[in-house]
Amino acid sequence: MNPSRPDGRPTQARTFRLHARARSRVASLTSLLLASAPIPVIATQTPPDAAAVATQTPGADDTVTAPSPSTFASDWTGTLYGARMSSETGWEDILLDPIESQYVDVFLVAAAMSRPYAHFKAGALTLEAEGQVVRYFGDQDHWELNVVPLVTRWHRFPWSDRVATSAAFGLGLSYATELPPVEVEIEGESAQLLVYWVLELTAGPTDAPWSVSLRMHHRSVSYGLMADEGGMNAVGLGVRYRFGGKRESGASSRD
Repeated sequence: MNPSRPDGRPTQARTFRLHARARSRVASLTSLLLASAPIPVIATQTPPDAAAVATQTPGADDTVTAPSPSTFASDWTGTLYGARMSSETGWEDILLDPIESQYVDVFLVAAAMSRPYAHFKAGALTLEAEGQVVRYFGDQDHWELNVVPLVTRWHRFPWSDRVATSAAFGLGLSYATELPPVEVEIEGESAQLLVYWVLELTAGPTDAPWSVSLRMHHRSVSYGLMADEGGMNAVGLGVRYRFGGKRESGASSRD
């Protein structure tokens, strides 16, 4: 006989048993569903090693590096060249046709020392500083001192694995120990202190420290900055030698 209260509703004990039986059935159904359903696998990603991330090197073409002092010791380069002064007033004329340009009886011998202070593009581009001592002969025979703090030099060409080649442009100041008389004769006037720039092409063996140097030597009024008129152009040929016996940076196109 099922116990019940006088109003016909189940007693508290029967209600408790009904709830317990319902919970048991729900638990059994849940266990069955979990057993038959596939269990998803959550992939975990191992965080990268901090030391490995710290030692990753950025792309070589995007880095700017300065040579270490130990590298500087063997990066000195000397250039010795001779040149002849032109009577052409425009450097463009000489650059386009150096053979047919007109020249005067003024010659110079220049000794230059340079050293790079920054490398770009994995050594393909260098920034250098250069100093020159120049002696004139012929119709003018004074000395000249040139300081070139900025020389940009490109070393990498498609043929550089066969012929080590570089192209450079440098900008600085030029001081003549006396007013150059032939500059005055050609230009009408000049000045002892002028702007100086140099263009250079070099080529040589890939396994040798020396190369042939073709240069344009130019003193300029810099569009009236240093004087109203003046300056000179000279084309020269010489030898560039890298002390320490190392080839030029970035000389190989496969670097």
